[in-house]
Amino acid sequence: MATADHVFNTFRRALTLDGSAYEEIRDDPSYTPYSIAAAGIAILLAAIGAWLWADTVADATPGGWFLDTVVLGTIFTAALMAAGLGVMYVVLTQVLREAIPTPDGFVRVAALGHVSYAVALLVFLPQVGFGFGLIAIAFVFFDTVFAIRSAYPSVSAWNATVAVSLGMAVWLALLPMFSDAPDNNFVTGPFVYSLFE
Repeated sequence: MATADHVFNTFRRALTLDGSAYEEIRDDPSYTPYSIAAAGIAILLAAIGAWLWADTVADATPGGWFLDTVVLGTIFTAALMAAGLGVMYVVLTQVLREAIPTPDGFVRVAALGHVSYAVALLVFLPQVGFGFGLIAIAFVFFDTVFAIRSAYPSVSAWNATVAVSLGMAVWLALLPMFSDAPDNNFVTGPFVYSLFE
């Protein structure tokens, strides 16, 4: 059982692109709740960024903005990201026939790749917020491909890129469809910009 200190150090190594950290996370089931919690915290931070956006960028926001963006936005984004992880696993194992021994190891690794979404907290900054939102999505893509390739060296770079692209497309395409101002503002991070075009 990994201690909190050890988990923090391993995650720090992973986020600084130390590939051996992802191998450790892949092989140790005790990292499962930590990886999922880290991704959840990243989503929550992106939701807080969307909520703060109303104070700094928007002229006016609908009633219930906090509930919609922070609470429901976090829930919808987490559910869609989980579905995206499932798509990545199915594409890699069933379509592209890559050898990934266990789905739980894959979830630990790929969920940690999504921690970069926390950068979307900065979408509330006037003038540059949308750029930070795009950077967050780009980081998630890069970090997830890197995580998969580090944990599963036999997976080709092309197959990892295809799987991550399709998995991310689930939440990148569907999250804006769930949201529509002024009633259903279930957005996080850069998706807040889709509400007020």
